[in-house]
Amino acid sequence: MDRRRFLLQLAALAALPSRLRAAEADYSRGLLWAVRSGDAPVSHLYGTLHSGDPRVLARASPLRARIAEARLFMPELVTDAEAVSIYQAASVYGSDDLPRRVGRAKWPRIEKMLTLHGVDPRVAVRLRPWAALLTLLQPVAAQQPSLDEALITLARAQKVAVRPLEQVQEQIDAIALLPEKTQIALLIDAARRHDRLQAAIEPMTVAWLAGEVGELSRINSGLMSEDPALREHARLFMQSLLGARNARFAERLLPEIHVGGVFAAFGASHLAGPDGVLARLAAAGCRIESVT
Repeated sequence: MDRRRFLLQLAALAALPSRLRAAEADYSRGLLWAVRSGDAPVSHLYGTLHSGDPRVLARASPLRARIAEARLFMPELVTDAEAVSIYQAASVYGSDDLPRRVGRAKWPRIEKMLTLHGVDPRVAVRLRPWAALLTLLQPVAAQQPSLDEALITLARAQKVAVRPLEQVQEQIDAIALLPEKTQIALLIDAARRHDRLQAAIEPMTVAWLAGEVGELSRINSGLMSEDPALREHARLFMQSLLGARNARFAERLLPEIHVGGVFAAFGASHLAGPDGVLARLAAAGCRIESVT
């Protein structure tokens, strides 16, 4: 594809979301989607659940043949040793600073919830607010590997080239660059409502297993605190974790889809909605079809 056409299509992505809402399609059901551009071979997008639940992992094997046929496999992230090292270094202060930042009165509850997630108290006091928040949003005793990691293993076993949609620093920055007051407010709220957040994991898993991406999004939205004081913090959080990253995913997928033969797998919440990856690709001229 010539440079001019490529730049024009990137400009089309940047013009969203107004164009998306004008011609919105329903992408609320289905995890596997065929995406076509011109005469290029078909590409596929798959919405994962970042979970190691055996019911979720069982969905990896049926994708083996499609991944084997792909020219390129694009997971959301590759969590190799270097990525883990970068994350660990970025996630802690050089001193025991978190209790002071969240406030001594709030700290005991946060520390208790972090302990439930297996965080050593000597590490907990050094965590940056965003890292503590992400920890509390994960399932307690989360099982490994996740579906995402299982799919990467499948691709590599079949000698398919693997290139992540994001680098670990970009994922970190999506939350670490939020205002610290937002990080702390959401951390305190996550500790306060920890039981409710954990209780939502099973309904979210059931919705994903049924391919109900819209329902998954509704559950996520319902978990946002009803406290008016937190509304703006929650909006910033969701815009950074979903909206801004949806644009990045679509931008990086588009040139590969023009070539064809890519299989991309990333969080299902990025698929649907007027600002989702599928709507963005459709607005850029791709043909989208659900695969049953």
